[in-house]
Amino acid sequence: MSASRRALVLAGGGFAANAWETGLISGMATAGLDLRACDLFVGTSSGARVALNLASGTDLEELYQQQLGPLPGPVGSPALVDWQKVRTECAYAKAGGGDSTAILRRVGALALGIAGADNGERRNTVAAQLPRQDWPAKKLSIVAVNAETGQRRIFDRASGVALVDAMVATTAFFGWPPATVEGQPYIDGGFYSSDNADLAAGFEQVIILALRAPAGAIALVPIAEGVSSLRASGSLVAVVHPDEECLAAFASAGSAMNPAVRAPAAKAGRVQGQRFADELRLTFA
Repeated sequence: MSASRRALVLAGGGFAANAWETGLISGMATAGLDLRACDLFVGTSSGARVALNLASGTDLEELYQQQLGPLPGPVGSPALVDWQKVRTECAYAKAGGGDSTAILRRVGALALGIAGADNGERRNTVAAQLPRQDWPAKKLSIVAVNAETGQRRIFDRASGVALVDAMVATTAFFGWPPATVEGQPYIDGGFYSSDNADLAAGFEQVIILALRAPAGAIALVPIAEGVSSLRASGSLVAVVHPDEECLAAFASAGSAMNPAVRAPAAKAGRVQGQRFADELRLTFA
């Protein structure tokens, strides 16, 4: 890859996305392509955890091995969620019309209505799982949505928001309590977009790692929209989705949110990354 400015976008998708992205990146590194050298990392939901590790320079082999072992700390339990109701209500929220903030206000009200109590326990749990408690020197953007205003917000080193609070916010999906930041409730950035790839605008090369959106996906803005915007602005964009072997590994665990998916997803992602490194080098030659 050339020395021009590069951004890496890491989308959300529960344990599956976290493990697959980690395996993919570690596999690329074994083939001589280290994505920790990127100039900007954009992380949404579970992808933000991977982004933080990369921006912090965490050893990739160590990161990969973590996916093969037990979780580094307690996961905790979200409030019980009626997923059929959630899907129905989210469809209503989208069908209600209006701009993105109007739709996300309705989604935010739904999320807040089924959130667990915010007693600080989840913040402590998330903090214990992070490789650091302060923002890294490398550029890192973490995405969340204000549950009351419906506005997307980008947290970074210059935002004045603690890294832990940004991470709690971007991973506050249905059932988890929101993060209270400056008196406002924030929820998962994936409600706006699973990837938020448009935040890499201005970078010559953009690599996007993302699961394929399932039918009826909750995210408001599809990945294709961000990719089109980037390409229209002159960015060279490469989008990487899980291959068939990775999808089979996900299916073996039954759910992207099942911790049991971590090891098979990481192993399959590593093999894909080893194969894909040369293709990516040619793309950005």
